[in-house]
Amino acid sequence: MPTSRKQSIVSFFVIIVLISIAVAIGIKQQRYSTEDTVLKTNLFIEKLIPTTDIENYSPSNLYEKIDGKADLYLNNGFVSLQWRRYADTSTPDNWAEIYLFELGNPENAFAVYSMQRRTESSPLDWAQFGYATSDAIYAAAGKYYIEAPISSDDSALLNTASAAVKNLISSLSAGKAEIPYINLFPKENLQTQTFKFISADAFGSDLKNVFAADYKINEKTITAYITKDATGEIFDSYSKFLTDNGGTELKIDSKIPQCKAVDLFGTTEIVFRSGQYFAGVRGTAPINDFKQTAEKLFESLSKQK
Repeated sequence: MPTSRKQSIVSFFVIIVLISIAVAIGIKQQRYSTEDTVLKTNLFIEKLIPTTDIENYSPSNLYEKIDGKADLYLNNGFVSLQWRRYADTSTPDNWAEIYLFELGNPENAFAVYSMQRRTESSPLDWAQFGYATSDAIYAAAGKYYIEAPISSDDSALLNTASAAVKNLISSLSAGKAEIPYINLFPKENLQTQTFKFISADAFGSDLKNVFAADYKINEKTITAYITKDATGEIFDSYSKFLTDNGGTELKIDSKIPQCKAVDLFGTTEIVFRSGQYFAGVRGTAPINDFKQTAEKLFESLSKQK
């Protein structure tokens, strides 16, 4: 058989194989988008019906759906996004959208949830981490972060979206997510709705993987924060960061063996080490309130093995 004919036959079979692979991939993707997703038609209550197909996004094309904010998700373990729009059966012009972000683990989901938190909001009494604004529901459940915006400021539509998200969460996560850092913060004067996880550049510095929350003492707000610091390097570098950027070290009498207090342009900050943790408190309250909050946080951390 001539060489050119052999090459033609081989090329023909290669093309057939490639077409077969492409068809198989297409079938698999179609199956994923219609069967393997959690945003199924029967997942939601009867008041909402899907009006679009399910859209799936990966790290490579997330920016197409989340223009300008993709990095927030990508920097916090983003795995996938599923999106779908649903219409209100009683008023078809009204709709709710479901954004379901998979972020690898509960810490990542909580990080995005806390950094996306809106100031004008009301907590959801049925969710561990969740709140409502006038036009959306936001929640974190296990390794998932959920947003459900609605088409208008309509209380009935918002209640419907809330019920849908509640139903969705029940299918995604069993029980409460365990985020150990949250239990390290003393409970007295703690504003639990202010918990946040800052993955990078905390307080304008190189601090990363920081858990923080606010305390309200005598109408003043003090922010307490914690991160891991097994070697003590963070304590040294962050203390230097404060003074290098115009901070003035303050002398305080504290029960904490290794701590520093710094005034930085009117903001007071007390930083310290406790075991494997670096922690601090910051704000504009009287120094005694800072000492009290720092010492209670130190005591809590000192109980950790």
